[in-house]
Amino acid sequence: MGSIAELLGYSLVPEPDAAPDDEAPRGAPAASKADLAREAAIAAVLEETGLDPDAARVDLTLRGDLDLDDLGLYAIVARIEHDLSLVLPDDLVDSWGTLGSILDDTARLAAGE
Repeated sequence: MGSIAELLGYSLVPEPDAAPDDEAPRGAPAASKADLAREAAIAAVLEETGLDPDAARVDLTLRGDLDLDDLGLYAIVARIEHDLSLVLPDDLVDSWGTLGSILDDTARLAAGE
């Protein structure tokens, strides 16, 4: 069936002329793929929910605390898939209950675990 991002018309194949996102400026430590994935995931959640970054906690529930419905959750999934060129399996997304589960699973998949 394809990923949510592909269904929305996003390409998950990196553009050949695009510079790698994980290159750090000279002298700065390179961020790990997992760290970059966490940043992309939290950015997607903050944008979709309007959550104040200072109020973000890993124990916030998606349905209760963040008031996400299926459409909101899959908007987050589509953005993560698009930003990271990553496919998040439906069964994994269905298992998410907290903000921490989104961050942890996205980081794990991005790191190739």
